[in-house]
Amino acid sequence: MRFVGQPPLRLIWINFGHLFMVSFLPFASAWIARTTLSSSPVVFYAGLFVCIDIAYNFFEREVLTHADVAHVSERTRRLARRRSLIVLAIFATAMLVAFFVPRVGFGLICGGLILHLRPEVSSSWRPHKSTTMS
Repeated sequence: MRFVGQPPLRLIWINFGHLFMVSFLPFASAWIARTTLSSSPVVFYAGLFVCIDIAYNFFEREVLTHADVAHVSERTRRLARRRSLIVLAIFATAMLVAFFVPRVGFGLICGGLILHLRPEVSSSWRPHKSTTMS
């Protein structure tokens, strides 16, 4: 939000929609636990994450559209967009896979969530080399 300044009304509504969908996660999680990873709850869980991630993609696009290029480079914007679309594809794949193999679908959901653990996208993902010589 530090990139937007005064948030536009559109961004506030996108955030409300995102939070509304996130509010269903405890119920979906309890359903999965109660049925020990049966197909229907995992499909619902993955579908819920598809909806949540679509809202997140709209939110991210809106924030990055208002961000100053001095704060967020074009390369960082592209990397963030690419990562978001990859995660959305993983969730959609998990939803389809969960119909047949719910445990694999659940694993895909977890894998997609791991990509969101670090919200900032670094333009240099390689470890920094040491400046001292051995």
